[in-house]
Amino acid sequence: MNDASLQRDLTRLTCDLIAFPSTADHPDALIAAIDYVEQYVRSAGNRFVHRFEIEQKPSLIITLRDTQTPALILNGHLDVVAARAEQYQPVVRDGRIYGRGSQDMKGACAVLMRLLRDLAALPDPPDVGFMFVTDEEIGGFHGTNHLLEQGWRTAFLIAAEPTDLNICYAAKGMVRFDIILHGRPAHGSRPWEGVNPILLLRDGLQALEQRFPTPRDAVWATTAAPTVVRGGDTLNRIPESVTLSLDIRHVPEETPDEIEEAVRACFPEATVMRNSNGGIPLMTNPNDPHLAHLAASVERITGRQSAFYREHYGSDARFYSGAGIPAICFGPTGAGLHSDEEWVDIASLEQLYLILHDFVTTAR
Repeated sequence: MNDASLQRDLTRLTCDLIAFPSTADHPDALIAAIDYVEQYVRSAGNRFVHRFEIEQKPSLIITLRDTQTPALILNGHLDVVAARAEQYQPVVRDGRIYGRGSQDMKGACAVLMRLLRDLAALPDPPDVGFMFVTDEEIGGFHGTNHLLEQGWRTAFLIAAEPTDLNICYAAKGMVRFDIILHGRPAHGSRPWEGVNPILLLRDGLQALEQRFPTPRDAVWATTAAPTVVRGGDTLNRIPESVTLSLDIRHVPEETPDEIEEAVRACFPEATVMRNSNGGIPLMTNPNDPHLAHLAASVERITGRQSAFYREHYGSDARFYSGAGIPAICFGPTGAGLHSDEEWVDIASLEQLYLILHDFVTTAR
């Protein structure tokens, strides 16, 4: 097949996937998206198709051989964050596909679908598994993590998240806190008769900024972002309490327990509740031979060297990395992640297909 027809096929598949409003609160759309992939896979004659569903979050894993431990797993998620209705109507313009999920990551899922079909048609299909899940945007526990717990193992996992065809080998973990600062109500005209939790919040935020300074640019360091403040209901009354929510993204060198200890030290009189601890870091040795092999495929197809880098937000690759299995993110070029102007570059989808095809078929 020539390059133009490959791009047309990848564009068609991507646009079809974008049309599903597959958000966490639309289980019917999640199921329809998985159905679409399964029908495509079965039409190619693949026999090793396994489907799972946990709390209306369906998953699909297809292997080219009869095994639960393929040498390579290629992972993609079909769920997206919420969007306006028109964003589920894909637009193809100037070599790009616009629409919700085009970059994150239905374009890459289209690549995996086409790659699966073509590899399955080989006389001796390689030992590859393809994993499609529908809950990455809300944590991944009923999709990729569940499949890992069910024994779906591999020597190497690639999550085809958008990376501009660079190799993301590490990403920060996530831990979130609710901090309740307790005060004593009083009339606003007589503040000395009360204890103002807003002032306690001020002092704690100053201490937090000293412990976790807000960077001026994208440095590799733990960050603590205050995201929500709740409390107070009357303009002339000191509130009884104020609640602060923190979104902390941490480098692998700092553990959630160490971070909680630091947060408690910043807010010594507060009630501190850790309400999320599922965002473990992604950490794969950049010298792992799988990464060198992938980088060689990138250079053969694109004529350039792939950059190795670390990311500030997480992906489902972290589950396999956390289990001691080398895992990375590697995917197409685009922009507008979770925004109103999300797009993916069509030529990069073709390059992603060619790179992954080269990587799989040249494996030793």
